[in-house]
Amino acid sequence: MNTQALRDAILAHLRRAPGPETSRDLARRFLKIDSPDEATCRRLLVPLLEAVPGVTHRPGEGWVAARGGPPGRGTVAHESPPRQAPPREPSRPESPALPRPPPGSLYDFIALASDGAGPAGSGSVRVISLLPVLGGEPCQDEHLPDRSPDDDAPADDDLPAPSAGRGAGLGAGPTQEDLETLVETVGDLPLVCHRVGREVEPVRRACAAAGLVLGAPRISAAKLGHLLLGLKANHTTLDLAAALGVEARGPDDCRGRVRVVAEAYLRLVPLLEERGIDTLELLLEFQEMPAAPLDLSRYAFTADDLKALPAVPGVYRFLDREGAVIYVGKSKNLRARVGSYFVPSSAGTAKGRAILGQVHRLEVESAASELEAALVEAGLIAEHRPRLNRQFEVHERPAPYGPRLNLAVVTRDAPIAADAPAACTIHFTRGGRYVARLRGLDGTPGNGAWSLAARLVDAYFGSREPAMGTGGTSSADHDIDWQLVASYVREHRDEINILDLDECGSADEAMARLGVLVDAARAGTPGRVVAR
Repeated sequence: MNTQALRDAILAHLRRAPGPETSRDLARRFLKIDSPDEATCRRLLVPLLEAVPGVTHRPGEGWVAARGGPPGRGTVAHESPPRQAPPREPSRPESPALPRPPPGSLYDFIALASDGAGPAGSGSVRVISLLPVLGGEPCQDEHLPDRSPDDDAPADDDLPAPSAGRGAGLGAGPTQEDLETLVETVGDLPLVCHRVGREVEPVRRACAAAGLVLGAPRISAAKLGHLLLGLKANHTTLDLAAALGVEARGPDDCRGRVRVVAEAYLRLVPLLEERGIDTLELLLEFQEMPAAPLDLSRYAFTADDLKALPAVPGVYRFLDREGAVIYVGKSKNLRARVGSYFVPSSAGTAKGRAILGQVHRLEVESAASELEAALVEAGLIAEHRPRLNRQFEVHERPAPYGPRLNLAVVTRDAPIAADAPAACTIHFTRGGRYVARLRGLDGTPGNGAWSLAARLVDAYFGSREPAMGTGGTSSADHDIDWQLVASYVREHRDEINILDLDECGSADEAMARLGVLVDAARAGTPGRVVAR
């Protein structure tokens, strides 16, 4: 039933009533709210009835309406002479039957949003917005303190010191009267907010400091979005609105956010009812449940396999049923990153849905550092050109690291065993493209890795064609985004060892400098080493 129909029904009932009707009786009959607090019920009725002509509230008595005229839509006709009302018969309905939700309905609540004094609205509460919703119909919103956000508020230093007693200001935020008004308005109705800790807890603490108790049940729209829609646990109000098709109107603060939360919650209620959750008690129990684990039966790995992944830097590859690499990624913690794809909230993004729908098995490769993981990722993307990397990320054009396109980046390998000799890996780029990765360089000149490094350097100085890349394929076929490596190089330029081959006059000079960098990396020398 919409708001106008509800007004018409209350007006018709008041015109037939033999005397004033209390706010408690009207709230119980029409709003299905059984509250012993007359003041709270009156506050809920005021937004509905204050604009109805002929309806007034008599202090100490209740609501009355002028008799005469058709019920409902506007003006009240001239009053007829008073007449004795017929006795009220309990067996006859006193007003039209209304399809109102039952007591404890999910459609009766108060949406709440608050902004604090700290960064991004955190900290002690400064402004509170309330929006009562009765039977699924929003009522008049209310903002505490009741002043325009454009009003000139006094600076904190100009505020009088708070004093005990009614009317004392609580900092620059709500006053004692404001908080008392809030507690009266809420009553026993549940509070719906986006995040309880972010929105309601600061208000509860302010009430407690003022000697008031805000004990209403709390519903978190963020938790419901996580459980019902698969959104990430830390999603924003706008993420929830977008997932539900709710248009975000109004100012970008608690005044606009409270309406978004109310409308989003109303769109979540049918999803709750589909699961048999149709009472407040069931909802409060449901929102405390953990998200159901993702069904991994369709994949060639299990939840135990994901938990067994190493918590170290490295790269991961997702493969489809035909064995084609569909996505390559890197992480400083393989276990956490790979596992994050296989949770219900992954379905909340287009990239997550694509990976969940196409992957069959996975492969991981540990790296000695985040830099090596970035370099290896670049090489694998260049080699396999995974379709999901191309769809959701930019790996199409080489981006130079300034003028430095021809680099040899030296990284220390993770030790195979405690007593194993230290070794290094050299990553070669040419023309901004990743062309080779040589592992196992130790202090033994002339071993296989050093011989291959010498041939790559000779090829660079002997011809102006790119050297052979990883796997024996020409780097001319590798068109990757070098920016992912260049950004790391810029951020950690004082921590890693890089040789710019363009600064070397010959292949012999380049190999000599590489030897210095490899020895420094194997020795664990901290900071950047310059080979001259």
